[in-house]
Amino acid sequence: MCGIVGILGKENAAGWVREGLFAQQHRGQDSCGLAVVDNGHIKSTRMLGLVRDSLTPEVLAKLHGERAIGHVRYPTQGDALIENAQPHVFIRNGTPLFALSSNGDITNLPEIRADLLERGYEMKGTNDAEVISSAIGTWAYDDNMGLSRAIERWMRTGKGAYSTLLLSADDFYAFRDPGGFRPMCMGEKDGTFIVASETVVLDTLRARLTGFVEPGSIVRISEEGFEKIGSVEGKGHSHCIFEHIYFARPDSRVFSENVFEVRERIGKQLADGDDLKADVVIPIPDSANYIGLAYAHARSIPFVLGLVRNHYIGRTFISPDQLMRDDAVRLKFNPLRGFIEGKRVILVDDSIVRGTTIRKLIGMMRENGAEEVHLRIGSPPIRHSCYYGIDTPVRSKLIASERTAEVVARSIEADSLRYLSIDKLRKCVNKPDHFCYACFNGHYPAGEKTEGDTVHGG
Repeated sequence: MCGIVGILGKENAAGWVREGLFAQQHRGQDSCGLAVVDNGHIKSTRMLGLVRDSLTPEVLAKLHGERAIGHVRYPTQGDALIENAQPHVFIRNGTPLFALSSNGDITNLPEIRADLLERGYEMKGTNDAEVISSAIGTWAYDDNMGLSRAIERWMRTGKGAYSTLLLSADDFYAFRDPGGFRPMCMGEKDGTFIVASETVVLDTLRARLTGFVEPGSIVRISEEGFEKIGSVEGKGHSHCIFEHIYFARPDSRVFSENVFEVRERIGKQLADGDDLKADVVIPIPDSANYIGLAYAHARSIPFVLGLVRNHYIGRTFISPDQLMRDDAVRLKFNPLRGFIEGKRVILVDDSIVRGTTIRKLIGMMRENGAEEVHLRIGSPPIRHSCYYGIDTPVRSKLIASERTAEVVARSIEADSLRYLSIDKLRKCVNKPDHFCYACFNGHYPAGEKTEGDTVHGG
């Protein structure tokens, strides 16, 4: 999972992209980068770390131009190395020809990479966006296809998830996989045109939402606005349901729905049929706040913010290794004993992946005097790996892969555990058949992937 932003028509395009990336910092904290067109030349920078620490005014002062793209990265394929940071710049004979930023994972990555290596193209990193860039560049320039035809060829060749921006000296494209796994919106403000992963970027930049890049579409961005110049048919929409459950900011509009409203529906559905007696409902901030609030309201149980989150600590789910996740839990959360001591507590969270974080939080509840700790989860049990941009690890490391709710509850030392069913989750979105639920039921979209223990990512 990553975040992308593109700007056309603003003198300080790099500054606008920086603010858009900052609004999407939740989508990736490993690295960030920018590329601009300056007097017909591609200039770029990539750095490890957070947006505000990396893309400083001194850095931006060297990136002039009215067109720019940017990226924040969370690695699912390739280590946290500068070579894997984006945007990737395609270079021929020492000349940068275009820059590319992408969000998503490619499932046939090894085959495409092998074909490019056979043709003599040397890749410096190990992530999928560089493969996308290399493939399009090779076809566009070595095979003389031109960028638009090369992009269309990519969309017929590459499988999996990608919401991608490509910026050259002459052209600016946005394109999205036929399944539409990852979000991609378009907006405008006073002749400035914006593309981003989430609509919160448009809000931050005071722009209006004009639409979404449709699945399978190729859009050219110019001074005249957005123009759809091509499309590739897929086998149906496969929006990632986890964008609504966890990834997207609650103030974003994703897949044509307000995220906070979907999370409120999840909370109501989670409360339906649950008669457990409890004294307080405590959400695990921040992604579970709206789920917990709606759950508590539906059950008429007091809702308290019993966990204080340190917002200067990143999202533990997307920390790149287990050691960082373990250390981050106590740095990130601190319980308020007055809300917990002597109480029967219902903890509400959006999901359980490995179980490490929630086990520590339950222990912290008990350390602060909770009489009982019950867990309610706003998604079904995650039993299968994701191949489309989420770091759900090899299946054997998923705590619910082959365990019942009762066994998982004992493992994490909860008094009880209740998940949201897939049927109830489907009721929380307007077009349930447009979503991918593979991490819950193993039904991978369009037969793209079969279950296995190898995750290809980007």
